[in-house]
This record gives sequence, structure tokens and C-alpha cells, in this order.
Amino acid sequence: MIRHRDLEQLQELSQAPGKTLTVYLDVDQTNAANRKRQFETHLRDMLKQLKAANPDDDELPLAADDVEDIVKRIEAGGKTLALARHRSLGVTFRTVLKIALPSGAYWGSGAFLRPLLEAFDEHERFGIVLVDSKRARLFTVFLGEIEEHKDLISKVPPRPDAPTSDKLRSQSRMERRHDESVSSHVRMVATELGRLFDQLEVDRLIIGGTVGVASELARILPKRLRGRLVELLPIPITSPTDDILARCSEVQLRIERQEELEVVRDLLKEVRKGGRAVTGLGATLEAVNHGRVWKLVYLQGLKLEGGSCSDCNVLTDPADERCPLCGKPVEQETHLVDRMARAVLERGGHVEVVDGPAAEALRQVSEVAAIMHS
Repeated sequence: MIRHRDLEQLQELSQAPGKTLTVYLDVDQTNAANRKRQFETHLRDMLKQLKAANPDDDELPLAADDVEDIVKRIEAGGKTLALARHRSLGVTFRTVLKIALPSGAYWGSGAFLRPLLEAFDEHERFGIVLVDSKRARLFTVFLGEIEEHKDLISKVPPRPDAPTSDKLRSQSRMERRHDESVSSHVRMVATELGRLFDQLEVDRLIIGGTVGVASELARILPKRLRGRLVELLPIPITSPTDDILARCSEVQLRIERQEELEVVRDLLKEVRKGGRAVTGLGATLEAVNHGRVWKLVYLQGLKLEGGSCSDCNVLTDPADERCPLCGKPVEQETHLVDRMARAVLERGGHVEVVDGPAAEALRQVSEVAAIMHS
């Protein structure tokens, strides 16, 4: 399962001198066109087109050969292979994702991160715990993949049946033992949940299982976990993982769309009052170039071209032929949105890709915008 540290490795690779070959390849075996390793043919076609577009680059064919050799050894067990190869450094990043990303091959300074950045934005890492009076199952869900980490079982005496009149005192003791054992079980689950969160960079929490026990677990969570709890769901503890993943994905999508809409509403409010937000490509590029962006916001699937100055590391509007700082001619930048996102992230900022109602609201004023540091 891919971790946030994997993206950090790619960002470090993006800042290394020299060029990186980045490939996103559809390897989904439910797609008939990919069976019998036909995705290797698709890869060769993409690399052939890329080499044709860079006929004078002697390093690209060598990097392309490396990538083809790597892909030959890949076992296709997901939907998308993400691969970045920096040949001069001898560094390769690769992972197979359980979600579909558009296929493409990219050659340039730094890895082409936009598809992964957008996937990270859309898919936070969720922790899920299903709990009943004596059992708990702990999962994480990220990028369309579910992983079960622990299946905990506690020794809890059964709750006694309704007593006869001469056994009331014994009944009371047995009920107390049962209730105390359940409480001890729930506390143990909360402790294990805290350890899991510390190890696996979990962003959100869903609790399911038996309603009463799940509510008790939510009540005793430590503050740092309680703030990440987003939903109590009546998911049976014996549910198969596919059902758990489907229920989690529904919650995840709803929360993501709500948060996107809140971001855009806050942005538009700042724009209306002349506050710390700008809209439009020109104003957003200026804010990016000056390192003033706290959060870059743009439409899902947005494609923009522009320019870049290799000397000043400045990104320019498509209409600009020269760098506004040094006056030298700029190079064409065909993946301007990716370069903007990378520049913001490298300076500690954030990226928000919006779809659905949030996209409709943003589209009323611009395709791309930015919220500034306060």
C-alpha cells in the first residue's frame, strides 16, 4: 500500500538535477486489451511517441529502455502502474495502484506528479474499526485498496439469561463481570487503534460493528483520535472486505465533495472582499512564482500550457514569450498545472483539486485560483 512518504520520495526526485521519465500505465487485467501482457505493447507505443517528440535527446532512449526492462518484470495485480526513472542518479520509483489513472509517458525536469497528487487529494487514508462485545477488526483504506491489520478477540464471559427469583444476586455479579470485561475490551481496542494511527499515517476514522459497543469506543477515544472520527456506521463485524471498502468509499467521496465545496466557498468569499485569494491564471501564476500560495485550487482534469524560465525558475502565461525577471526567452511548458502544483508543494503549500458542486462554483469565476498565506 502506497504511503505519504512515497510521494515525498517522488517530490525529492522532482527536485534532482537532470530529467526524469515518468510513466502511468493501465495494467488492469479486467481490461481485455491488457491480457497476455499487451500493456507492454501500449508502453512501447507511448515511449515511441515520446522519443519522436524529443529527437535530439540522447538520454531519453536509454531511460526508455530501462523502463521497458522494469515493466517486463512487473506482476500486474492492480489497475495502474506508476513509475519514475531518473537514469543518471540510478533511482527508480514504482508502484501498482488499485485505482485507474490516465495512461501517459512524460519526460522532463522532475517526475510528473499530477496524477498521483490528485489521487492523494481525492483519497485520504481512512482507518476503519469494526467492534462488538468481544472482537475487533482494524483496517486501513487508501487509493482504492483495503488492508486488514489486526483481528482482536478478548475473553468476555457471556451475559447471563434472565434469572429465576432465587438467582438474582448471582445474576447481578455475572452481569457486572460481563460489562467490565466488555469495557476492558473496548479500552484495549482504543489503545491498539492509537498504535495503528501512529504507524500508518491515518487521516480519518470510521467506527462500525455493534451499535452500542461502537458508540462506547467513540466515547473513550483519546482526543487526537476523536478529532479524526467522521462516521459511525452499522457495518456488521463479519462483513467481507469488499463490502467494507465500498461503504468506506461512499463516506470518503461524500466528505471530499463537502470539503471541496467549503474550500471554494471560502476562496470566493476572500475574493469578493479583496482578501487573501486570487483567481485566473495570470494572478495565480504571479502568486505561485512569489511563493505566496497556501492552497492552489483548480478543476479536476484541467490542462493548461504556458512557459518556464530555467534560469529563474519562473512559470509564465502562454502569452509571455520572455521571462519577466531576466528577459530571456521562456521554454514551452506543456504541463503547466503540474508545474504549478509542484512549486506550491515544494514550498510547503497545499493543492486542492475540485469536482462536482465545488467545480461548478469555481468555474463561475475561473478554472484555477489560489488562497494566500495569511
